[in-house]
Amino acid sequence: MNKHKNYHMYGLLAIVILILIIIFSILYIGRRNTHSPGTTIVKEASDDSEVSAYLKEQDIILSDMMDNMSVKESGSAELDFLIGMIPHHEAAIEITKSYLKYGGKNRKLKKLAEEIIEDQIEEAGEMRILVKKIESQTGTDKEKERAYLDFYNKMMSSHQNIQHETETASNVESAYIEGMVIHHQMAADMAKAILENTRHDETRDIAEDIIERQEEEISQMEAIFNDM
Repeated sequence: MNKHKNYHMYGLLAIVILILIIIFSILYIGRRNTHSPGTTIVKEASDDSEVSAYLKEQDIILSDMMDNMSVKESGSAELDFLIGMIPHHEAAIEITKSYLKYGGKNRKLKKLAEEIIEDQIEEAGEMRILVKKIESQTGTDKEKERAYLDFYNKMMSSHQNIQHETETASNVESAYIEGMVIHHQMAADMAKAILENTRHDETRDIAEDIIERQEEEISQMEAIFNDM
């Protein structure tokens, strides 16, 4: 009798073990499926889609910027500088908003991007006020204007295809950094050129602020890029 009881107990134990094995096998397979190659492919496709959308938007913004930065002789190097720099700043604002829409995954870069928008809005406002002030004043300096525009037009020609300079970026963060470093360097170069061709105090103050901010932000972006 005891033998039969033992066999019965062993049988039940075997069934319980078999059931547990089946349950654990199902759970294991389920976990593997959540990390399957198919899931990875979907994620990569999503990332590619975000990069493509960002680059497309960036291209449109930069193309419009280059059109709006076309400067006609005004008789004032200061006025030419400001009229070219305002749409340059506006493009930086729009590109950065686009980055925050499609990217913003890197905490440090997101914070810097938000600061860039704030700074560029402030500077663009100051430049618009200064444009009106200079326009109301009399006096021209054709020689200094020609010297500034000689640099400016060469710079513009060298950046005719600026919108295509970040097409190989693998993600939105790197695309934004690569494009914005080039964009910031343009602003710094323009500001350095006007410093060589003006004695106008307010224009010099704005140019010096632009150089300081743009070069500092370039350093920050490069540091973030190297840590990514």
